[in-house]
Amino acid sequence: MSKETTIPPLPKKRLSLLHRLNCFFQLWLLKSLAKLYFFFLRLIHPSPPSTQPTLTKRYTCRPALETRIFYPRTYDPSQRQRLPLYLNIHGGGFALCNATIDDPFCSAWANRTGMLVISLNYRKAPLHPFPTATYDIAEVAKSVLSDENLPIDPARIAIGGFSAGGNLALSASQLPGLKGRIKAAVIYYPIVDFGHPPNEKLESRPYTGDPPDRLEKTSWWLDWGYVSVGQNRRDPLLSPTYAARDDLPPWVYMIGAQWDMLRLEAQQMIHRLAGLEGRVGAQQEEDFETGRYKWTLARGCSHGFTHASPGRKKGGASARKREEIARGIYEEAYEWLGKAGVLAK
Repeated sequence: MSKETTIPPLPKKRLSLLHRLNCFFQLWLLKSLAKLYFFFLRLIHPSPPSTQPTLTKRYTCRPALETRIFYPRTYDPSQRQRLPLYLNIHGGGFALCNATIDDPFCSAWANRTGMLVISLNYRKAPLHPFPTATYDIAEVAKSVLSDENLPIDPARIAIGGFSAGGNLALSASQLPGLKGRIKAAVIYYPIVDFGHPPNEKLESRPYTGDPPDRLEKTSWWLDWGYVSVGQNRRDPLLSPTYAARDDLPPWVYMIGAQWDMLRLEAQQMIHRLAGLEGRVGAQQEEDFETGRYKWTLARGCSHGFTHASPGRKKGGASARKREEIARGIYEEAYEWLGKAGVLAK
């Protein structure tokens, strides 16, 4: 029996007009500032050619959305080899950024793993609240899998995402056309449970006295923009923690950040999937790999630790530590995908 049939729905309530107005102005201001920031960042720090996609495409199901395709350097088209596929979904709170933010990761991941990496875009909140992004990802992903011009091995498909992208990876994987076709998911510091408002998540954090949480204020604005009034917060497509195990990819690797208000819900979800609900408190923080499920806690890291700004000065001890932790986790993900049968051994 799926989890959503045993837990009553939780419709989103309409909050005060003052709260809604504050969220409206704050979110649109944030979107505008982010757009300006990334525009000037590209001017001052243009992306090196080595991180650019091999090609880009637009599919008729979503012609406004650009799909970015990264071939590994070792790929030889004359050999007509089929490659394992990694579908990547960027973060940004369902409201910010686009797939270009993950270009460095995608190019590096393609070359490290030998996978064909395809980075997907989706429409953003608040103009496009849930479930628009989920269906955008699902429809474009299905078009990718049906694209005969791409050398995809249909038996070796993985999906992954950062933050909101991790949510969308787990969400879209439940839909017809993708369910059962995606073998593994690598999920970085995701939001998986909209069933608790931001203040409850802040109060339940299993840590105190550490760096301020990056999502403490913005989480209210993003919740307002992405989740419509009356929407069931426990819908498994919105909150994948309520999804039945069989509706998700059979292999799941979840990575949490120690100083992140989203960490606890990710911990609880992966422990449920692995049948380790009996572990509580500090036990849940311990890394584990049980059967097809794996959990890693990035200690000393905050939300978004994998994505340092290109304009930020490098060389600091904390930055080097974050990069070292991220590299180690990427190596673990690589080895784990091999165990899942996605990569050639």
